[in-house]
Amino acid sequence: MDRRNFLKIGAAGTAAASLGLATGFSPDPRKKEIEAKTRLDVKGYVSEPARKIPVVDAADIVVLGGGPAGVAAAVSAARQGLDVILLEREYYLGGLWTGCCVLPVNNTSGLLKNGKWGQVIYGFSDEICSRLASMGLSVTIKGDTPVPDPEAAKYVMELMLGEAGVRLLYNCQGAGVILSGDRIDAVLVESKSGRVAIKAKAVVDCSGDGDILEWAGEDFELRKAHIGAMWRCGNAADFKRRGVHKTPIDSVKLFHTNGEYDQDGLDIYNLTRLQLKMRKHMWDTLEKDRQLPGGENLFLLDSTTLLGVRVTRVLNSVRNVTYADSVRYASYADCVGVAGADNSLKYSGGTLPGKKRPVWQLPYSAITPKRIPNLLVAGRCFGFDKDLTYDAREVGTCFLTGQAAGTAAALSLLDRCSVQEVNIARLQARLAEGGVRFDM
Repeated sequence: MDRRNFLKIGAAGTAAASLGLATGFSPDPRKKEIEAKTRLDVKGYVSEPARKIPVVDAADIVVLGGGPAGVAAAVSAARQGLDVILLEREYYLGGLWTGCCVLPVNNTSGLLKNGKWGQVIYGFSDEICSRLASMGLSVTIKGDTPVPDPEAAKYVMELMLGEAGVRLLYNCQGAGVILSGDRIDAVLVESKSGRVAIKAKAVVDCSGDGDILEWAGEDFELRKAHIGAMWRCGNAADFKRRGVHKTPIDSVKLFHTNGEYDQDGLDIYNLTRLQLKMRKHMWDTLEKDRQLPGGENLFLLDSTTLLGVRVTRVLNSVRNVTYADSVRYASYADCVGVAGADNSLKYSGGTLPGKKRPVWQLPYSAITPKRIPNLLVAGRCFGFDKDLTYDAREVGTCFLTGQAAGTAAALSLLDRCSVQEVNIARLQARLAEGGVRFDM
């Protein structure tokens, strides 16, 4: 084979062959070179030489993304006795919860069938929030919404991963997958150690952006929403205005802006523009707030490391949760938990006030892809109607979907079946043992 034809072999197939994976792919020099996908304006192409990707590790389950969903998924899977690796691109856990200071654990409560207001998300969510409260590093707002200190949350999540036996790797940016037929055999990672591969028997996509969904060829919808920011200021004990919330530290308060609407959260040029704009907004707002009563000595404590991206890719799952079902107490035979709904919801037909929001069941089919037999999703990229974006991406819902996905991924391996074939009764029993509530 001459060099020119060698370079035209598809990168994914070459990497699979170099890993010794059974992909059923035979390099064919007559095939066109695979073009990397991007939604940006393309100015041309360069060819990357084919290269062997070293396999540096393997696990029963690989979880991509260490936000609330990823941590819940990893711990829940490990508690079933499986070997789990959690990959996180930052050097801390929590995703937007801690990295963007989206601290309120919303959507743990809602309007029950009996007309009373009550908590419905327990399980892993309740476990971590109770632990933070016992440390004196979580306060409650709106009567039932926990707001933790972000540094304490990062620490507690690391403790919980260690206690469960999860193997954590920081500075790991997911870069692709290697497929064997429809199965994912390995996750490719860019890191300070170079591009490496980690083999997996099952994968849980908790990237927030549904990165693995696209790499694996699953069906999804790309959505836009407003992208905002959160930040914290010190010397704020006596400062009050709309959009400012208390935190567990008396002198520190949380500030918020909705940002710009209808934004693409996968466009690096757009994200850079928004980041620059948001940082200027924080400083401009600080100067104005210093002119208000109680704000004379305010200072910017942190500007957070992540922008508030609300939604990007959303899985077209086996069965997406619909807005109509969510407001009529619809029940599912494959229910894996109940989500709350404590925010006023603006949907295509109007606005539904927060205190009139019914709780809603989450079906297993909504976190299950149609095709890939060893992939589940959790966090804001599971299958849901556009009108449910606010509920689907809240921290409480992320904990719920993560616990369900991690437990189900483990059972699929223990029972030697695809994720689509998981025994629902057995899954529900395991989730109930973990404190998950199913009734509304």
